[in-house]
Amino acid sequence: MQIDHGSRQPYYAQLVTGIEQDIAHGVLQPGEQLPSVREMARQHLLNPNTVSKAYKQLEAQQIIQTVPGKGTYVQAADSSLLQAELRERFTQIVKLAYHSGVSIAELHDWLDKTGEML
Repeated sequence: MQIDHGSRQPYYAQLVTGIEQDIAHGVLQPGEQLPSVREMARQHLLNPNTVSKAYKQLEAQQIIQTVPGKGTYVQAADSSLLQAELRERFTQIVKLAYHSGVSIAELHDWLDKTGEML
């Protein structure tokens, strides 16, 4: 996860997005402990209050959970929400491919070949 110190997006929002993406891509797993607020701030050259704000937002979204005296952990994902998000992303990719000239038959072929690789 990278924080762009030249971006117009607030640092806490970049941190929220970065953690969400790390979870979505499997970099962070359910039950995995996140760095402490101080450690995350040190790693990304941020004010601890900024990290705390990001963590609070992620907690409000029930993406992470802080256990007093223990740390902050990634919560288990709601599979129905994850599937809905994946379906939306898949739809966007299919639309982009189709409007870029990829035929439906080619898309089916890509999907079949990807399935075979799994």
